[in-house]
Amino acid sequence: MAKKGELIAAVDFGTRVVRVVITRRTPDGQTRILGYGAAPTRGCIHFGAVQDLNAAIQAFRKAYQAATKMAGTSIYSVYCGIQGPNVESCVSEGKATVENKKIKAEHLEMARENATTAATDMDVRPLSSIMSEEWTVDGVRVADPIGMHGSLLKGRFFFTQLPKFVENNLCACLESQGLAIEEFVFMPLAAASGCLTCEDIQLGAAVVDLGAAAVGIAVYANNGISAATANKWGSGFISNDVAAGLKVTFEEATELVLEYGINQRRIQALTQQQHGREENAKEGAAVPKSPEIKLTRTVTGAPSTVPRSELDDIVFERSAEIADRVCGFLKKNHFLDRLARGIVLTGGGAAIHNQDALFAVKSDLPVRVGVPVGFDDLPESLDLPDWAPVMGIVKYALAHRNAIETGRLLGHNTNGNSLFAYLTRLCGKYFIE
Repeated sequence: MAKKGELIAAVDFGTRVVRVVITRRTPDGQTRILGYGAAPTRGCIHFGAVQDLNAAIQAFRKAYQAATKMAGTSIYSVYCGIQGPNVESCVSEGKATVENKKIKAEHLEMARENATTAATDMDVRPLSSIMSEEWTVDGVRVADPIGMHGSLLKGRFFFTQLPKFVENNLCACLESQGLAIEEFVFMPLAAASGCLTCEDIQLGAAVVDLGAAAVGIAVYANNGISAATANKWGSGFISNDVAAGLKVTFEEATELVLEYGINQRRIQALTQQQHGREENAKEGAAVPKSPEIKLTRTVTGAPSTVPRSELDDIVFERSAEIADRVCGFLKKNHFLDRLARGIVLTGGGAAIHNQDALFAVKSDLPVRVGVPVGFDDLPESLDLPDWAPVMGIVKYALAHRNAIETGRLLGHNTNGNSLFAYLTRLCGKYFIE
């Protein structure tokens, strides 16, 4: 049981927005949102990597101060989402022989260490997730092996190998505010954790985190993780194309994409095309005249109005390309027939109107928009797909803390956000060699 007043803080360094959430796990097991804040990055973060350290520190400080002001409390450590370029993932297995036939936490640590050694590379840090661990005892899969009797414990671990450059500069942002890192969380897994139910994980679902500069994909089947990857193309490319095609600012392009979304007629035409029903269209049917859209922030000399069809064409083509890439990944890895719960779209790009309908046509699977699940009294302003990834970091933090308290993880402080833990870290940093 979590201690009274135990705090958990999470941060998501997105390409467009930095988000911070502070929560408290109450003694009755509920999770209360105490405070949250967001700040635009304005280019200082791209695909999880810091581009301008001073600007990134300022953006994080703004979001952090808004969250702590709303929460009315101080925090000393955070769980941080992470991803970046040149990311590779792998599955590694570790095992431990159980001498006295009763499995203890030490056996789990031995299996983890064996798997970590196999996944380690010189220039990267292997990052695992407590929520992606799979255990078997004498060949039988179990949820929690602690206390069970057996001879051989095996663990299957999903590792993400992240460049130390990405990690070090995110640490610099957080340490600038006197904060320590409790744990990093791979963002595709965080996004999935934020919006999937237990039934989704068991029956099979693919979570597609439509970020501005990256699309994260996490696939779950048979109550475990099958794949997780981050791709260097995102929903922000739609706004970029609109900005280039209509000669408007990036801000106005984003507003136009969110306001108008993906044209329903284009999706219907695609459906007919894929089912060979193009001949059913009435010959000579009048094509309705496209209404004009007024533009307010154009470059010098550019027209102030354009036909809506021009916007629709750009948004549809780029959105269809992203959907094709996602479906291509799922098809290539033979996941499409394992997703009884279909595809769950989350992240900022999931808020684009008809994005789910387009993915449904492209994949021929059920598709829904994923918002944060599993929280009590979630504020309306957080009940949105772009907040699901950072809320997933919170859910990971809860699982991580629970694993420490129940003894499945050793050598960790059970309350990294306590003043005592903060002072202990401070003394260790300055007074212990």
